[in-house]
Amino acid sequence: MIKIQNLTLSYGLEEDAVLRRVNLEFAAGELVLICGPTGSGKSTLLRAINRLVPAFSGGAISGEVFIADKSTSNLKPHDLASLVGYVDQVPERSFVAETVIDELVFGMEQLGFSRTKMQRNIERFSKLLEIETILHRDLTEISGGQQQRVAIAAALAAGQRVLLLDEPTSALDAKGAESLIILLRKIATEEQVTVLLAEHRLDKVISHCDWLVAVAGDGSAVKLSSEWNSVEATWPSWSKTQNSISKAKSNDSGQVSLQVSNLTVKFSNQIAVQNASFSVSQSEIVCIHGANGSGKSSLLLAIQGSLKAETGQVLIENIDRSSLRNQELHSKMVMVPQKASDLLFLSSVSKELSESDAYANVAPRTTSKIFEKLVKRVEPKRHPRDLSVGQQLALVIAMQLSLGAKLVLLDEPTRGLDQEAKRNLAQHLIGLSESGISILIATHDRDFSKLISDREFLMKDSRLIACDSRGGGSSEI
Repeated sequence: MIKIQNLTLSYGLEEDAVLRRVNLEFAAGELVLICGPTGSGKSTLLRAINRLVPAFSGGAISGEVFIADKSTSNLKPHDLASLVGYVDQVPERSFVAETVIDELVFGMEQLGFSRTKMQRNIERFSKLLEIETILHRDLTEISGGQQQRVAIAAALAAGQRVLLLDEPTSALDAKGAESLIILLRKIATEEQVTVLLAEHRLDKVISHCDWLVAVAGDGSAVKLSSEWNSVEATWPSWSKTQNSISKAKSNDSGQVSLQVSNLTVKFSNQIAVQNASFSVSQSEIVCIHGANGSGKSSLLLAIQGSLKAETGQVLIENIDRSSLRNQELHSKMVMVPQKASDLLFLSSVSKELSESDAYANVAPRTTSKIFEKLVKRVEPKRHPRDLSVGQQLALVIAMQLSLGAKLVLLDEPTRGLDQEAKRNLAQHLIGLSESGISILIATHDRDFSKLISDREFLMKDSRLIACDSRGGGSSEI
């Protein structure tokens, strides 16, 4: 179904090609896991298959890609739309409709499906992806995980024979991730769809795959058997047993950095957060976990102030947040949203880093040093939109941390990060905590949460219902 011959791709700004003389072949009905470090070229490989690279991101490409024995060299992405479905790392970027059901219908309408067939496909795939209850919801009002499921359903509903997915489980809770991978395995086998997915959560995927493709970051992409020993032989640090990181017990200074009282958030008639009350002490790391749509992101956005709360109060260092303005607020609290790219506006990584230093009024390269602790060196001239989601996330985390705020909010901070980058982030956050900074995290990544948190809260059905005191120690990621 897919044959790649001598594929080489460079964005023209880096000394080495992102992909170099890649040769791969996959049959109909195969489920293929594409894995590799953050920024190694996994997304680029997927996007080269359906010609999004270089059509939308630029770059020089050579070699051939065949889909169903048809060369794609002279085709545009829209020429492949009926054959190849693509789900982006940030699904919202590809949405064209306002509601879930309209998004599912759009692709089928463009391909001339009958009303009967469209209705049948909507019923089938909304049930498979468990989105029946949100079909008439606005796409902007559902969680990131739900948006990802909608994007996958839309791609499947249009009847493509090849499905490309970039980090499809990154915004899903553990149960949702497992059920999605099982579903993709079923679709590949029963519908004879060739499914390629780039993933960092290897433990969720590897047992269901036919092949691995190791994208090492040196331009190579090698087909391997779908076994853990293949991963361990390629990247020893990616094995299931990871190095532990020690975290000292947080200092109980008695000072409260954040106090949330009776916070309620509504979307139309639906309650997203109901009467949440809790506090975060100085130097404390608090993690909130819960299923998709439980209200974690809404809670953080309401605390930060970009989402209006119906009721409740937020105090930062005993000051009402609503009384703080811009620069003063940023000096006390910063947030990295789930869609980190929303905070990137300039034309190169170097400009973002320099502007961050200037805005934070810190020494040159302050932001760069934080960024380099999280991920391997990135070509400064690259446009931020050409970075992987993990690299974009690391860049925004560095920019926000450079402001020196005493309270940091992070929404899914490990999304798109490989294990090494996660450990680097954990070590940096623990260091910040030990220096007196308080950190509040919303995450699906329970391993990461257990590694660094002093307390864990559970968000369920819009309520903050449970808390677990950690008391220090060490864990594994």
